[in-house]
Amino acid sequence: MARRKAGAKSAPKKSRPAAAPERAARVTYRELRNTPGRVWERLANDEPLTLVADGEAKAVVIPVPDGDVETALEAYRRGRALMALHRIREQAKRSGAARLTMKEINEIVREVRRERARRTRGA
Repeated sequence: MARRKAGAKSAPKKSRPAAAPERAARVTYRELRNTPGRVWERLANDEPLTLVADGEAKAVVIPVPDGDVETALEAYRRGRALMALHRIREQAKRSGAARLTMKEINEIVREVRRERARRTRGA
């Protein structure tokens, strides 16, 4: 192991990127199974936990301090819908569909409906 000379300056420390403030703390499946009390203590801080198994995030565990599970599930469903909408919009941008005019969209809809009607009559 190399020693630094007395009075020698050390290399400037690289700053670490700050962790995302909204990122959920990680908890392993094994930790949940073996020490559930510690996990409950962490949830008591009213912060979500990411459940990890085999090094991969599998679920998000969220605290429900007031016991209103239905409202928490509704918020989850709304969040998933917003995520899906975001993915759809990004795909539309990549494919060029986001630049279609209403006239072009309506023409595509008419064509699809005509084709379906033809298939229905032919079946």
